[in-house]
Amino acid sequence: MQNQKTKPMPQQPMQQGGSEEQATDEEQQALEQAFDIALEMIHGDGQAGDQIASMVQNSQDIVQGIGQAVATVLIGVEKKAGGLADDMKIQLATEIAGELTELAVNAGALAEDEVNDAFIQEMIQAAYAAYIEFKESMGELDPQELEASVADAEQVMGGSVRNQAQGQAMPQQQQPQGRGLLGV
Repeated sequence: MQNQKTKPMPQQPMQQGGSEEQATDEEQQALEQAFDIALEMIHGDGQAGDQIASMVQNSQDIVQGIGQAVATVLIGVEKKAGGLADDMKIQLATEIAGELTELAVNAGALAEDEVNDAFIQEMIQAAYAAYIEFKESMGELDPQELEASVADAEQVMGGSVRNQAQGQAMPQQQQPQGRGLLGV
């Protein structure tokens, strides 16, 4: 597979405390660089791209598969970039989710008319739950950071993600498929 980024990302508003602010040039450049890393992981030749595709295509539930793949790519980008600001993680996860959803539609794993608000909401919840689970399994989950992250996510999503994240994280612990991808 090759990097399929065909158009530059438009300047995106960054989320802060429930209000949107236009990203600075530096933030936009950092987001574009992070998205380039994500695209390389997704479309690049080798094991990483294959495992990301497998997570999506071989999942019994396409929403869960895309959610796990989003979390895996986001963590991989975090590691390669040396960390990301929370606002950037949210925007980057959105971009990654869009890319993976488009690939799933193009591959025939998902019908375009299935991509609606309910699908997106469920996928975001699955990605968030997978991200928390993966971070916890790596020993990188700081309880104070988690609480702040949950509060930020709730403001962005306009509702609680606490029960959904807890309920979805348990079955995923039995699925080690996402853990070997990033060498963790």
